[in-house]
Amino acid sequence: MNSRELSRRGFLASTASLAICAPRLCHADGESIGGKRPLLVPVHEQVICPWSSEHPRHDHQLIFPLDDVRLLLVWSEYYSTSDTPLTKKGNADAGDAVSCQISSMISTDRGRHWRDHKVMQQNVWRHNVKHPNLVRLSDGEVLFFYVGWDSDAQRNVYMRRSLDNCASWSDQQQVSEPGWYCNNADRAVRLSSGRALLPAHGPYDEKYIGGRPYRGGDLHAFVFISDDGFRTWRRSAESMTAPGRGCHEPTIVELDDGRLYCLLRNTNQRQYVSYSADGGDHWTKPAPTELPSPESPALVKRIPATGDLLLLWNNVASSSNWPRTPLTAAISRDEGDTWTRFRDVDNRPDWDAAYPSVTFVGDEALVAYYSRDTRWKRDSEVTLKIYKIDQFYG
Repeated sequence: MNSRELSRRGFLASTASLAICAPRLCHADGESIGGKRPLLVPVHEQVICPWSSEHPRHDHQLIFPLDDVRLLLVWSEYYSTSDTPLTKKGNADAGDAVSCQISSMISTDRGRHWRDHKVMQQNVWRHNVKHPNLVRLSDGEVLFFYVGWDSDAQRNVYMRRSLDNCASWSDQQQVSEPGWYCNNADRAVRLSSGRALLPAHGPYDEKYIGGRPYRGGDLHAFVFISDDGFRTWRRSAESMTAPGRGCHEPTIVELDDGRLYCLLRNTNQRQYVSYSADGGDHWTKPAPTELPSPESPALVKRIPATGDLLLLWNNVASSSNWPRTPLTAAISRDEGDTWTRFRDVDNRPDWDAAYPSVTFVGDEALVAYYSRDTRWKRDSEVTLKIYKIDQFYG
């Protein structure tokens, strides 16, 4: 029995007993994947990035532990370039290509309060910069990835390196070859082998992924791979796609047997799944899961305290981008083969709640996501809800 299994058993002994159920989707204690589910009540809740006339949209966030005390919030902070001040939410029409920078704040009380607002990456592109990812290589060395969007044909991935635990950063270097690429916040993975993976996607043409401007279809998901701390990099040998608009915005977790488990956004009313047995180079053909979904991304991470997998996604079947509610959590105790303990994080019918991130701090999970009234066009805020980990188990 390994140390993670010992930790997992010790943790679960202090929680309510869990039903053992099959097949892929389990309905216990009256919960339902597609019907009414319990709503998780957080121990702390706040809008940590509120709407303002200067900053009418916030999203694509992550929370990164700097040390045993400090947490770093990093997010995409859009800004208004209009000479006319906005007076109320919903009028900015802050679309994906409008001006945006990457900003940060610090918490020293496990996410209850945030201070020291700073611009972490200025916008030096014609459109914007967003989609932050952070990867820790050592106590002092951290990699910072982001996407700089210059034109319809040039949307590229860049990296900066810190040797002093995010206090300062090196000059940027371009990770992707020139083209059209994107990734999501809080998706970078460090494998047990030391390999670093940056999940990404782009439009496919006869030459390669990202070799043409995005035209609304034929999206392929893949990973950037590094075995030397991203001093050198390469793309995975294979990509992942599906009928419709293709597959994009992958989320990846390493399984106990060394394989990689990847969920994929697509237009087929389900989350699709693919596996890699060689650290991300080759992938199985994406197949539909039983997880209903609109065209919005999921997030899957391993819970350190239990060893189980936590899934967050928009739990409703739709071939379009909408609706993006409810935002539901589920647990897998068998490495993604089955999911159970369906609980809603946010189920307001007239609010979007999507693009989640999650960070585990001791016995708590910090779940952040973008939220907005559906009448607000693209204006959005970042909501943080903090839960005790055992709340996901019931």
